[in-house]
Amino acid sequence: MVNEKSPDKLGFEPSGVSIVRRTARNYAVAVLAVLAATAVRFLLDGFLAEQPFVPFFLVTLVVVVFAGPGPGVLATLLSLISAKYFFLAPIGSFEINDPRSLAKTAIFTVIGLALCVTAELISRRRRAAGEAVLRSVKTQLRGEATKSLQESEERYRLLFETSRDGIATVDLSGHIQDANPAFQSMLGHTMDELRALTYQDFTPLRWHDAEQAIVRDRILAQGDSGEYEKEYIHKDGSVFPVSLRAWPVMDAGGEVIGLRAFVRDITDRKRVEEALRDADRRKDEFIATLSHELRNPLVPIRNGLQVLRTTGGQGPSAKRAQEMMERQVEHLVRLVDDLLEVSRVSHGKIELRKERLDLAVVVDRAVDLNRELIDAAGVLLRVILPDAPVLVDADPVRLAQIFGNLLNNALNYTDRGGQIEVAVRRVAGEAIVSVADTGVGIPKDKLPHVFDLFVQGDATPGRDMGGLGIGLSLVRSLVELHGGEVEAHSEGESRGSRFVVRLPLTSNLEVNAPPPQTGSCAAASSRRVLIVDDTPEVADSFAMLLETLGVQVRVAYSGAQGLAASSEFEPELVFLDIGMPGMDGFETARRMRDQPAGRKAVLVALTGWGEDEMRRRVQEAGFNRHLTKPASMGDLEALLYAAPT
Repeated sequence: MVNEKSPDKLGFEPSGVSIVRRTARNYAVAVLAVLAATAVRFLLDGFLAEQPFVPFFLVTLVVVVFAGPGPGVLATLLSLISAKYFFLAPIGSFEINDPRSLAKTAIFTVIGLALCVTAELISRRRRAAGEAVLRSVKTQLRGEATKSLQESEERYRLLFETSRDGIATVDLSGHIQDANPAFQSMLGHTMDELRALTYQDFTPLRWHDAEQAIVRDRILAQGDSGEYEKEYIHKDGSVFPVSLRAWPVMDAGGEVIGLRAFVRDITDRKRVEEALRDADRRKDEFIATLSHELRNPLVPIRNGLQVLRTTGGQGPSAKRAQEMMERQVEHLVRLVDDLLEVSRVSHGKIELRKERLDLAVVVDRAVDLNRELIDAAGVLLRVILPDAPVLVDADPVRLAQIFGNLLNNALNYTDRGGQIEVAVRRVAGEAIVSVADTGVGIPKDKLPHVFDLFVQGDATPGRDMGGLGIGLSLVRSLVELHGGEVEAHSEGESRGSRFVVRLPLTSNLEVNAPPPQTGSCAAASSRRVLIVDDTPEVADSFAMLLETLGVQVRVAYSGAQGLAASSEFEPELVFLDIGMPGMDGFETARRMRDQPAGRKAVLVALTGWGEDEMRRRVQEAGFNRHLTKPASMGDLEALLYAAPT
């Protein structure tokens, strides 16, 4: 008979925590997937106006396949809610008056639930088939063992010796009785060393209780542990993850005399899973960053369109609006171009058109192309170029892109009044270009990752870094395509940073000149409105829009200017940007409320940040409303009409 204490000595059980976590993760994936589909549907509104369910159908299908039928049902229901509320008339309501919308909703519901039901049936059939096969195999093995124990043992020994997975047998006290070469290699012990150990000797203490429960409730009670994961301790003391499955070992009389386990080292799999989780986190960060980067240029574009519509495209306001819209469209094109460049590089589709060039000339031209941004940033730029040519074989367009990205990065992270130095020199057969700044610096823990895709410096409401986190990744890829390397150096936060590009020199003295580069509703007239935003394009375009509605508008480009204008102008309605450098929107609002004129004004936070945490902080700072850029005309008109007189 089996010793009553043996299950407590043996033991392999996972608590239900891992199952709960996996289930919760699957349902969380369903929710996040529907949110992502909603965002995509908003971005592609012009293309999918007649097909509101397309991204939601794809999301439901993916969730059903990878997360299971339960999360699939949740994804279907959330997709129905999102599609109806945001994209089917009447918008913002759950009523369905249009027969076509009702038909589309019904079709999507039927297809989504059908996918979930089908997935559940397939899953059950597979489980049943697997269990049937397992029962059949076990029955067959027992029969063969009874009829020909020697033949079965020979087959087992062949598997035992040649398997790449570890195989071990323990007695009821937990001592190792036998182990194949793969198991010995996995733990770093010889067979003689293993026989002196129990399996608990190389199992971390935190797994002991769980394994005892598995032995008691699964292996001894059901004859099979099922596959589960745990950890082993190597002879050198390192801990590594394993996947394990165990069965009872019986004697000729059917009595349990031990356990036999098949063990696989899953270190590589866990490393891949961690990499996938990290990639998924970066994907979410990228989507959030992309949303924020698209909102800012959309504000002047949307406002400019309204100005053109109101003025009929005539007059100085229309001309200014058109110019601003063109600049913002160019900015959006650059964002898209950067995304396409990343795709081309990652798929090896970048073809370099190399020429013999003087690197100093290329760097000087890149500086000239960014001169307008440099002047606007208010930084001191120092360019150090050598007297003699620094010759390289390179693509002039890609080199200009490399140094332009490094210069833009320095501008993004250097405050007004800071310094940037660009230097070109030759050292020991290498052409070296360094871009150094006195900006915010790079934390030590983030320095190894600055060239990773979608990685950015920390963004705060008081500092908008801009970009999608792909510029430096492009720099590294393009430099490596030229046979060079790029490095990042920083002494830490607030200590500035320095990027160094190294390219191989050419000995041929014949120089090709680089090719020329080219840059690329009315409200009552008594309403007094103050706009406070540190981005002139946003503030000016918004002011033009309100002026076309007959509103008296005053514009301020900082919190301090806003406080002065509020005291003098006594506005009825104030639109405040949150992410302003120096005195941000929160502090400006608090100080404005302390002024006599500010106490009775309606304060509206108008910002590109729309998260729940931001809304809470807006309310605590004393704002009356929170609007996410770009605000709709309906919201603006409602505020203008509701403003106090």
